[in-house]
Amino acid sequence: STSRSSNSKSFSASNMLRGTKIYRLALCACFAALCCVLTGCGASVTVYDYYSANDERMNAVEVAIDKTALAAMESSAQANGDDALTVSQYLHALFDEFGYELELAATSDGGYSARYVKTFPSGVSDLDLIGTAVEFTASYKDNPFIRKVELVAKNPFNGVREAFDNAESNKSGTVLELIKNGRKAVDEFGETVVLFPALTDAFPCLRGENPEGLLLNYVRGGSRRMSSTGSSYRIDSRTSGYIFSRYFDGIDAEIGFSYNRPVSYGWYIVALVAGGAAVGIVFAVTRKKKDKGPTLLDRFPYNPEQYRDYENHLPM
Repeated sequence: STSRSSNSKSFSASNMLRGTKIYRLALCACFAALCCVLTGCGASVTVYDYYSANDERMNAVEVAIDKTALAAMESSAQANGDDALTVSQYLHALFDEFGYELELAATSDGGYSARYVKTFPSGVSDLDLIGTAVEFTASYKDNPFIRKVELVAKNPFNGVREAFDNAESNKSGTVLELIKNGRKAVDEFGETVVLFPALTDAFPCLRGENPEGLLLNYVRGGSRRMSSTGSSYRIDSRTSGYIFSRYFDGIDAEIGFSYNRPVSYGWYIVALVAGGAAVGIVFAVTRKKKDKGPTLLDRFPYNPEQYRDYENHLPM
């Protein structure tokens, strides 16, 4: 079944989480990493970074969990009694805290998938605000006619595993911390209140699991005329892009693009040469057309000038 509406049972986190700058890729990697590992590779996270048809910056996060991991997680959640959450409820509450809206969710024989989106009319995304935007380094290869532009950047998931392993409670205020450790507070009676559960508390079967099997995908919008180290990918019916895949490990990776641009001066030279040749051809053709035909000497069988008596002005 497919849903575009909010889940009816939404877990509300503390207001102190509102306005926290989003470590967005950490968000993606962290919660899905803990979702995955009953089968070693039971989940994937895909982060989309592109512009819509209205030229608005878009970020989307898509989570996919296979049916085996999904069943185990929701079964173990029943140990929490009345506080038990389904996977969809947990993800919805998490993304809602940071302004992402549910675009599409579906449960099938293959498992569960959900996609959350956020629009940035200013063009500055969550990544840009906290300095984790993808920043390209450009290099150039020129010939007289074409400049090849090569762009290379660090994969945005670099460092996420280390950040997750080092996340401490009530320290950084990041989503990594929220997912790994949850959020708690002490009420006026001195009792500890859970404001948002850690993922392993919401789904106890995940405790002790190794998240290295999680597949992380980064999709960057781009023209199909470009070349890339990633694979061609269709974001929607009108938007193309490229997908870069890696796992939730400590290995650094890169993403790359290249494209060609014309070099003006080379084509100017070609235009001048071609123009000069064209002028020469036109001149030759025009001159040939202006030829007046045979001269007086050509028309007579003899040269009248050769037999003239210039003293008597009479022919000899």
